[in-house]
Amino acid sequence: MFPAVADDASASRQVLSPLHTACLYGELATVKLLVESRPAWGWIDGADLQGRRPIHMVLSPRSAPNTFSCLTYLLAHGANVNVATNTGATPLHLAATEGLLDCTEVLLQAGADVSFKDSMGLTPLELARVWCHRKVARCLKNGVWQHEKKMEMRERKLVQALYSELVDMVKLNHIDKKTLIAENMAEWAKKKGLPLVKDFSPRVLMSQYHTQCLVPLQDRSHPKRAEQRAEDPLEDGSTGRPPASPSRPWTIFTGFQSEESLKEPDLRDKVTVWRDDGSGQLQYTTVWDGTHRPAPDVSLDILERVLFPRDFPSRIAPPCYFESKDIVEVKQRGKPQGRSTSPWTEVAMHLAEVLEPGHY
Repeated sequence: MFPAVADDASASRQVLSPLHTACLYGELATVKLLVESRPAWGWIDGADLQGRRPIHMVLSPRSAPNTFSCLTYLLAHGANVNVATNTGATPLHLAATEGLLDCTEVLLQAGADVSFKDSMGLTPLELARVWCHRKVARCLKNGVWQHEKKMEMRERKLVQALYSELVDMVKLNHIDKKTLIAENMAEWAKKKGLPLVKDFSPRVLMSQYHTQCLVPLQDRSHPKRAEQRAEDPLEDGSTGRPPASPSRPWTIFTGFQSEESLKEPDLRDKVTVWRDDGSGQLQYTTVWDGTHRPAPDVSLDILERVLFPRDFPSRIAPPCYFESKDIVEVKQRGKPQGRSTSPWTEVAMHLAEVLEPGHY
């Protein structure tokens, strides 16, 4: 079903270069001599009639026990880790087929593509499963996971740039609405012959009587403290400065923070995302212009997760849910609801559920 990379029969049917032959039989000293001399027939990425390179030939049972040492030597001297044969087999495909765990690990470290498919549409992980190489399959599965996470981070960075632009458009549109409302109010007041209502600014200098009215409730019970606050000098040396605003420009998060305090701008009612039926390209439109615009070339799931974080909450609970609790307040499966037991009974029931026999 899956022929080996190179055997004696296939090697005898065609003339192999000296470097191919040395790699096939794991002759490390000969491989070093040929690579360092670099003749025309000993080039490290030279191909035979089947498109096999020396790095393919070394991943065969005939090259043992020098398979790993020959492979690392070829990789250190510039061998292409993702080169494929005429059948689409890469060195990682061959290592997975032969069950070479150490070679699989070094190929992954060298940047081998775990998602590459051969002419039959099989990945290295699928070949390892076909040939029942469980350790190699676990190694490749971890490599697939790492590859998928890297691709996801790249896609998230692309969508994050679009998200920042859309948030800026939301803020700009909000400011424009404020300006439009102010202009409409001014036009309405002019038609009615009414004076224009100006915004009240707390930075306007006020008398001490106005200042006393703005004193917080906790200070009204202390007249002396209120008088001292009212008589605080201003920057220009005068008095009558109002108390500091309770809202501060800086927020310091200490301890556990509630989930409601961390909010991202909501774009669900302002941005629409869909996939075009004809081209398959992701597109989006906004409520401001209605123009169809192309979205970054990413998966629809990543695009929706970044643009609409409210619809996809984090799978990890916020830190406030990791606060320590009293063991008495922890509900146990062995305790019926409504029955009151002593704290010692609760501790014993908790230990019986958590600890396994033979581990305490």
